[in-house]
Amino acid sequence: MNMGANAHKTLFSSGDHDSYLRALTVDIPEKEALQVARDEIRDEIRSGLRNWSDHVDRRQLFEARALASDYLTDSDLALRPKFRMQGSWSYHTLNRATHNPPQEIDLDDGVFLPVSFLSQNGGAHPIVASAGYFAAVERILAPMCDRNGWTLITDKPSCVRVEIDDDAHVDLALYAIPDEQFEVLLEKAEASMQFDTKMRDENISFAEQIYPRLPTDQIMLAHRREGWKPSDPRKLEDWFQEAIDVHGQQLRRVCRYLKGWRDHNWTACRLSSIALMACVVAAYDEATAAIAENRDDLALQMVAKRLPELLERSIPNPVVHGQYLDEGWTGECRADFIAKAHDLATRIDVALASNQSGTVIEHLRASLGTYLPDNEDLVVIEAQIGAAPILQSGILKDFADEPDAREAVQKGGDGRYG
Repeated sequence: MNMGANAHKTLFSSGDHDSYLRALTVDIPEKEALQVARDEIRDEIRSGLRNWSDHVDRRQLFEARALASDYLTDSDLALRPKFRMQGSWSYHTLNRATHNPPQEIDLDDGVFLPVSFLSQNGGAHPIVASAGYFAAVERILAPMCDRNGWTLITDKPSCVRVEIDDDAHVDLALYAIPDEQFEVLLEKAEASMQFDTKMRDENISFAEQIYPRLPTDQIMLAHRREGWKPSDPRKLEDWFQEAIDVHGQQLRRVCRYLKGWRDHNWTACRLSSIALMACVVAAYDEATAAIAENRDDLALQMVAKRLPELLERSIPNPVVHGQYLDEGWTGECRADFIAKAHDLATRIDVALASNQSGTVIEHLRASLGTYLPDNEDLVVIEAQIGAAPILQSGILKDFADEPDAREAVQKGGDGRYG
C-alpha cells in the first residue's frame, strides 16, 4: 500500500506547538503598539480638521464653485471625519514580514469625511478639493510625526503614509461621503434598538451602523493625480467574506500561506495580496470536491496546482469590472511568478507523497521559508486510501477526534468584521 504524509499540523494547529500560521501571526504587543499609533493619528486628524483653517487656506481646501456661491454654509465648513479599518486587518489576513527590511507590516485606515456634494454633469462630487484634502491631512500630521520620530510619506497616489518604524507603517486612504446621507443614517442608528451604549463611541457607531449602509455610488476616494474617484472599499471586503462563508476559514488561512510564500521568495514584487486572494478564491470555486478543514496541506496543494495557470492569464478585479490585478506586470516578472508557482506545486507534491518526515519538512521549508517549523513530529505518515480525503460522511469522526478540525470549522466566519 502506498504511503503518504499528512503535514496539516506544520501549517495550522490550535494546540501549543509551533506552526507556520502561528509564526506568520504578528505578535500581540506589536499589533497593540500599531493600534495605539493608529489611534493617535486619528485623534490628530480629528482635531486638526475641526480647526482646518489653522493648516490650509479656504481656497485650497474647498472647490471654487462652492466658494463662489451661497451654497457653502458655516455647517459645511465644520469637518468631522470618521474612520474605518481596511485591508489585511479587516480581512484578517495580516502577516508579519519575512524580510525586514524592506518588508513591513501594513495597517490600512480609511478616513471618511462627511461633506456636502455638488451636482455636476449628472453626477456629484465633494465640495472639498481632493488636493486640498491631502494637503490638510499632511500638514496636520507633520508636527506629530516630528514629535514621535515618524516619517511622513507624501508620494503615494491614493494615500498618506506614516512610517512608524522599520517594521510597520499606517496608510491613510482619504474618502468623502455625503453629509446629508450620513446624518440620515446617524439618526436611524440612534433610533435603532441595536444602537446600544457601546455604539455611542463614534468610531464604533460609524463602522458598525452607518458605514455598511452608505450608498455605494457616493463614496469618493481622493487621488493625487486623478482627483476624486468613485471607490467603495466595502465591495472587496464583502466579496472576500462571501468566499469565506461558502468555503470556510481554511480559505483565509491558505491566502495567508500564499502571502508567506510570496514574501519568502521576493523581498518586493508586483504580486499583490489581492491578486493572490483572487487566485485562491478562483481555485476553491473551480474545485470539484471540498477539502477537509483539518487538511490545510491538501488545500494548499490544490491551490498550488492551479496557481501557475491562474498566474499565466489576466486576473480580473473581482469587484471592479474592466480592471485587472496583474496590470503593470512585465513579461519577465510574470514568468518568474509562474516558475516559482510551479516549484511550489512540485515541492508540495513531493512532500505529501513522501514517507519520510524529514523530506516533507525539507520541501515545505524550501518553498515557504523558515517560518514553517523544523519539527518532524508534526508530520504524520499514513496509508493513502483509494478515495481522496475530502469531506464525506466518515469525516465527522475525524472532527470529533481532532481538536484542530473542531476549531477550524467556522463556516460563517469568526464574527469580526474589521
